[in-house]
Amino acid sequence: MEHEEQADRMEEDAERMEEHSDQLGERISDVESDWERKEQDPAVPGAQPDADEEEESVPGVDADEEVVSEEGGP
Repeated sequence: MEHEEQADRMEEDAERMEEHSDQLGERISDVESDWERKEQDPAVPGAQPDADEEEESVPGVDADEEVVSEEGGP
């Protein structure tokens, strides 16, 4: 009986973690959309890159999911 209870708890934990993961994904998407909107608004100080600076890429950001998974990334 103890194994069944432990399995039930683990299943509940997995469901809760999946729900948290989905919520986090939604928050990330909202923040990305908000930042993209701010980048287009000249009234938001610091949101636009300097004209003479090139935008630096950040590893893993906007990366092709297939490439990331093949390379063993996050």
